[in-house]
Amino acid sequence: MLPHPPATQWQDAVQNLLDIHRPEQAEQLVRQQLARNPQEVFAHILLSFALYQQNRLDEAREVAQQALALNPAASEAFYVLFLVENQAGQAPAQAKALRAALHLQPFNPKYLAAQAQLYLHQNQPALALAAAEQGLAYNPTHADCLIALADALHELQRWPELAPVLQQLVAAHPNLPKAHQLLGREAMRQQQYAAAQVHYQEVLRLAPTDATALQGASQAIRRQLRIGRAAVWLDNYLTFISEGTKQGKLKAWGYFLLILIPLSLLCIPILLFMGFEAVYWRLHPQVRRLRNRPDAAMPYAQETLYRYGPAAALSMLVLALLPGFIWGLLQLGFEESSLGPGLTGGLTTVVMAIVGAFKHASDQPVPEKSPLGWLGVAAAVFAGSITVACWPVTWPYGPLLSMLVAGGLLVYIFRRIAAFAA
Repeated sequence: MLPHPPATQWQDAVQNLLDIHRPEQAEQLVRQQLARNPQEVFAHILLSFALYQQNRLDEAREVAQQALALNPAASEAFYVLFLVENQAGQAPAQAKALRAALHLQPFNPKYLAAQAQLYLHQNQPALALAAAEQGLAYNPTHADCLIALADALHELQRWPELAPVLQQLVAAHPNLPKAHQLLGREAMRQQQYAAAQVHYQEVLRLAPTDATALQGASQAIRRQLRIGRAAVWLDNYLTFISEGTKQGKLKAWGYFLLILIPLSLLCIPILLFMGFEAVYWRLHPQVRRLRNRPDAAMPYAQETLYRYGPAAALSMLVLALLPGFIWGLLQLGFEESSLGPGLTGGLTTVVMAIVGAFKHASDQPVPEKSPLGWLGVAAAVFAGSITVACWPVTWPYGPLLSMLVAGGLLVYIFRRIAAFAA
């Protein structure tokens, strides 16, 4: 809430409207007051803040500057300018406005909290910690200072000091969504996934549209599932190897050399497992409820099959074109060594297209018809294309026929999709 001079009825009404994020109504009240008293500085400041909440940044900047023209010592006008420039992505102007506000009121906890958050954004957590502590010295329960202090301690990995700060924050502000969000983040770090889910769901109760809390609650549910924990462990393990080898860590190189050949053989099963886990988690009943989606009438596994089966069949038909295509390039005289870069780029494009198809399927209604028939046909065509490309007895007609069949089925599917869309 913005601090203000001795309260009047219209100021209280405007403050309340801004606090509940109704800036359009707040703007109307302030303009009525400015029509009666166009030289009132605080009215200009409130109007600037109302325009800022509506993302009308140019107008908000202009009105704040009008307030400063009336009173160059109006620190709150500098603070609103700081918010405006921050939203506009103007870092130098943002820092300049905040310095001016702090110069006028160096002990204002709100300004010190903003300074701490600015330091955090600049990756200077030690300075952020000092600024937040300075603000708390003047107001020990200031919400923004406690939040900045918690974020700084988290960045500095000073875990023993973080827990009491979070408890102080939630005790002083039990209905503040950010307090429960930070508790959820800390519970996730400590691998207390059930507790993290509770904290994130409390955020969603207080702020139902909070995207960070929605993602956090969904991740907490994921990590309570055995398959989810296995996928996270596998992802962390592979990340350790890839990042460790870049940094020259001997342990990472040792793991890399030990698993190089097995990983090459198991890459497709691993990718299939990770893809299945992602699909399984996103369709979990608790995750669906978080996203305000009603529970499906069909069983959970059946819904997964119906939703992603068509995308999987389409992906297999696309992949079924590749063996015949590669066989054709080799028959035309291309060296195997020269195919590497082109195939890498082509396969990357294909994989991205397949991922896009699965993401698109996740946003569509669940089909009513079973995709098992198409899955069976696509799997048979895919297996057949690999077989004929590797079996010289079938050359040259086998690979060409497999490409013709896969291409014909793809054309048929795309025509049906186009007809359905029309």
